[in-house]
Amino acid sequence: MSLSTSQKILLTIGGVAVIGGIAFTVNAQSKPAKTAVSQTLNLSEGTAIMSLDPAKITDNVSGEQLSQVDDGLYRLNAKSQPINALATKTTISKDGKTYVIKLRHDAKWSNGQKVTAHDFVYSWERTLNPQSKSEFTYLFSNIKNADAISTGKKAPSTLGVKADGDYQLTITLSKPAPYFKKVLANTTFYPVNQQAVKKYGRSYGTSAAKTVYNGAFVLKGWTGTNDTWTLNKNAKYYAKNVVKLNKINYQVIKSTTTSYNLYQSNKLDAVTLSGEQNVQNQNNTERKTLPTGTLEFIQFNEKDKTAANRDLRTAVSLAINRSQLTKKVLENGSTPAKTFAVKNMAKNPKTGQDFTSDAYVKNTVDYNVKQAQALYRQAKKQLGTQHITLTLTCGDNDATHQVAEFIQGQLTSHLPGIKVNVKAMPFTAMLGKVSKGDFQLNLAGWNMDFADPSRGLTILTSSSNSNMGHYHSKRFDQLMAKADGADALNTTKRYQDLVQAAQTATRDQAGVSLYEGSMNLLVKSKVKGVIYNNFSGVPSYRTAYVK
Repeated sequence: MSLSTSQKILLTIGGVAVIGGIAFTVNAQSKPAKTAVSQTLNLSEGTAIMSLDPAKITDNVSGEQLSQVDDGLYRLNAKSQPINALATKTTISKDGKTYVIKLRHDAKWSNGQKVTAHDFVYSWERTLNPQSKSEFTYLFSNIKNADAISTGKKAPSTLGVKADGDYQLTITLSKPAPYFKKVLANTTFYPVNQQAVKKYGRSYGTSAAKTVYNGAFVLKGWTGTNDTWTLNKNAKYYAKNVVKLNKINYQVIKSTTTSYNLYQSNKLDAVTLSGEQNVQNQNNTERKTLPTGTLEFIQFNEKDKTAANRDLRTAVSLAINRSQLTKKVLENGSTPAKTFAVKNMAKNPKTGQDFTSDAYVKNTVDYNVKQAQALYRQAKKQLGTQHITLTLTCGDNDATHQVAEFIQGQLTSHLPGIKVNVKAMPFTAMLGKVSKGDFQLNLAGWNMDFADPSRGLTILTSSSNSNMGHYHSKRFDQLMAKADGADALNTTKRYQDLVQAAQTATRDQAGVSLYEGSMNLLVKSKVKGVIYNNFSGVPSYRTAYVK
C-alpha cells in the first residue's frame, strides 16, 4: 500500500470493519431455547464507501466491503495464509514463474452469469490500463509486462496472464515470488464481470445498483453518496450453506463517542475504542486487542545534512520511550516496534520464531538515554555545531499531533539543547511536501499489503518511489535483490536475506521505527465465527453468526 494511503487509513480508522485482528471466540450469553435468534449484525464504519470497483479502490473501508461481497482466487485465513476461494488447484512450475490455476465451475455473478477465467484476465488488464489510474498497479509488478503496461509502454493484452478455456488461468511471472498467492488474495486482483462493466461504463462500482457480486453477500442501499447500506446473504453464492448471517446493517459514524454510546445501548454489535474508552474497558471481557498490520515510524530526509547524520538518527531513536508512547499516549493496544516490520509477517523456517524478533538489533530501538546522549554529542561534533534544531512534520489530526508532541517532549528532555519544532498540516499538504523532499523529519505510517517482510522493507530500496527519505545502502539493496532473486525459492536463505536486510536498515536508522499499530474494540458476546486475519486485520463475516 502506498505511504499516502497507509497514513490516511492509520489516522482515520473509526469503525469495526477497518481494524486489525485475529480469529477469536467469545462466550455466548445464555438465551431461552425457544427464542429465535435474528441472524443480523449492526456495525459501523468511520467513513463512507468510496468505490466498489477493484481498479478504483484506494481506501480501507471500500476494500473491506468489497472483500465481503466478492471472492478472488484466494482468501487469507486467520493465520494470514492463502486458502482457495474461486481457485480449486494451483500448480507452480519448478522455476516459480508459471502458475496454472484451476477454477470452480459453480461460481456465479449476482446477474446470473458464470464466473470464469476471462473475468480475471479482463479485470487485471483493465486495472493496469493507464486510463484506469489505479493506485495499486505496483502489486502486479511480478507479472510479466505489468510495469510496462501500467506506464503505457505496452498494451494491456501483453500481460502475462491468459484464460485457457473458462476455468483455467495461467499466470507468467517476470521473476519468482514465493509470496505471490498472498498477493493474489488482495481485492485489487478480484475479477469483474465484463458485461456489467461495459453496461455501466465509468459508473461501474459507484453504487450498489451498478455493481455485481460473486461473494457471500450482496450490497444493497448504497447510492454512492449515502452513509447507510446493507449486506444481504447472496442466494447465488456457491458456498451459501456456510453463510449464516442474513443481513449486516452498516452506518457511518464519525464520532467515536456516538458509536460507543450506541454499543452500550445494544444498537451496535461492535465498536472500536478510542482515548479514555480504552482505559474504561481494560477489564471488559468483550474487549479484544487486534493488530492492524501498520508500522509507524519517523522518516528522515537524508538529503538534509543534519537529518543525514546516522548518530543523530540513532540518538533520536534511543531517546524515545516507546513503551510509554504505546501504553500512556496511544492506549489502544499498539506495541513498540522491534525493527522495520510488524509481527506475523513471517516465521523462522527452522525455529518458528517471529521475523521481528530475529531482525531485532540491540541498542537501535531501545530506550537508552545515556547512549542517546553520547551519540548526540558525537553528532554535534560531526556536524560542527553545539545547537541542533529539528522540524518534525505530521498530519493535523489530534491523534497524530499527540504522537508528534510526545516525540518532541522526549527529545527535548533527553537530549540537552536540542530544539524540535512540530509542524502539523492537513494530510494532503503534508504528503505534497514530503513527496517533493520539502521536509526534514516526517511522522509516517505504512500499511502492509500482504504478510511478507519484503512488503515493508521494499520501500527502503534505492529505487523505490516510496523511499522519500532517500535512504541508500548498497548492502541493503543487494540483500533485497537476493531475497527476491537468486534466493527467492530457497525459503531458509530468503528468510536470512530479509533478516539481514532489516538489521542493516535498523542499524542505519533508515526509518526510526516507533510502534506496530493495534486497535481495541468491543464485540458483543453473542457474535460468533468472525475471522480476523492476524496480520492485515481484514475481518471476514462469511462464517459469522449470532448465537
